[in-house]
Amino acid sequence: MMGLVLWYNPKARVGMIWCEDQGPLAFLGPEVDLPDGHGALDCGDQLTFSIEIREGIRFVRDVVEIVSGAGARDPRAILAGYHSTREAESHLNVVA
Repeated sequence: MMGLVLWYNPKARVGMIWCEDQGPLAFLGPEVDLPDGHGALDCGDQLTFSIEIREGIRFVRDVVEIVSGAGARDPRAILAGYHSTREAESHLNVVA
């Protein structure tokens, strides 16, 4: 699955990810290892990952790839930026 980092706390190593299927957000926990060379994530980064559903909640299980984003801090700005550049630059697809 692909998604966008909407929020990330580098000290706690936790975050919330918007998913390309526009379903519920996915929680990124401190147990998830990022690919080599990435110590932290920034808001707006694009991720390729797998998810696991536990008790009805989506959790990021493995992060395969990270593409640096625009660095916006407001989730609405991140998604608006994604939609405005989707055809030219983004690897994500809106499905609904």
